[in-house]
Amino acid sequence: MHIPAPIAYILQKLAAAGYEGYLVGGCVRDFLLGKEPSDFDITTSALPEETMAVFAADRVIPTGLQHGTVTVLHDGMAAEITTYRTETTYADGRHPDSVSFSRDLGDDLCRRDFTVNAMAMDAAGNIVDLYGGRADLDAKIIRAVGDPTLRFTEDALRILRAFRFAAKLGFTIEKNTLDAAITLAPRLTLVSRERVFAELEKLLCGASAGEILSIMADGGVFEHIFEKPQINTAALRYIDSLPPRADIRLAALLDGDPHADMHIASLKTSAHFADSVKAILACELPNTSELPALRRVIFTSGKQAALDRAQIEQDPALYEALSALIENESCFTFADLAIGGGDVIAATNLRGKAVGEALQSLLFAVFDEKVANLREDLMDYLLKS
Repeated sequence: MHIPAPIAYILQKLAAAGYEGYLVGGCVRDFLLGKEPSDFDITTSALPEETMAVFAADRVIPTGLQHGTVTVLHDGMAAEITTYRTETTYADGRHPDSVSFSRDLGDDLCRRDFTVNAMAMDAAGNIVDLYGGRADLDAKIIRAVGDPTLRFTEDALRILRAFRFAAKLGFTIEKNTLDAAITLAPRLTLVSRERVFAELEKLLCGASAGEILSIMADGGVFEHIFEKPQINTAALRYIDSLPPRADIRLAALLDGDPHADMHIASLKTSAHFADSVKAILACELPNTSELPALRRVIFTSGKQAALDRAQIEQDPALYEALSALIENESCFTFADLAIGGGDVIAATNLRGKAVGEALQSLLFAVFDEKVANLREDLMDYLLKS
């Protein structure tokens, strides 16, 4: 297991100052799975002000001092360093009312969500595993640390995280953990819509999304994410075969729901993401592979939405026809025409809305192969029509 030099430097500097320092959480899990961690979290026995003193020669950002977290930047790499801590009650179902710092690593590990995320590793690669996380990794199990009801009552976001990790890693959720997640799913209303979407987006892209989404649908979990959703259960059988993109998979999940636009808006996604899902859902594919009809659907819905819709409808022949058309042709929008609105105005007495209607007539004539998309041909067709 290779620890990047800046991270090893941080661990070694803490040790040299007389403090404990461990990698913790997802990076340890990823190391044990043979994956390259995307980020590195460090936990330490040093209090925040002690951590800042240790790294006085480096750039230190007091990211969240009230929670014991500072960020150290060294050699172009940032690492969050958090003091061992214990937590009190969670009155809002999301955040601890207060935290207390500790010098005991065990105090810190016992408050974490799942056993696979509750392991720590020192600079030498030695693992501290108090809750059987390594065995659960080997068995491919997501299991809450301690009492799952308590874990999910403390922080409702952990419910979605359980499903997300299972979908991403291809793991099974341990029975007691799953039962608690389904029972406490109504608490998802305590979670901000932005955080719900952040978890759902990752879940949808998971390699085992179909199985986990099916469990969620059977358990009524989506009723606490959306208002009266009509989940397209047929899509759950093939959703894993769709591209690992949240927009197309969410479209498949909501396909046929008359309130899909409302559900999408409720998630507080980016405008680009929402528009993409809506375009896929709004796309109506023709019952033919004839080129004029395919050109029109690309004009109406866009290239990507048309391709995505064909995949959702499980129509490989239509998907191939659309792909070939997009690869071999270039005229699908007004902007692709060899003439523009200025040319129409200069050559005719048309103005305003009539100019757009003339351009659409020309575009559809190209679609129907009545005229080639060449300036001279289009101008001649315009003047004769």
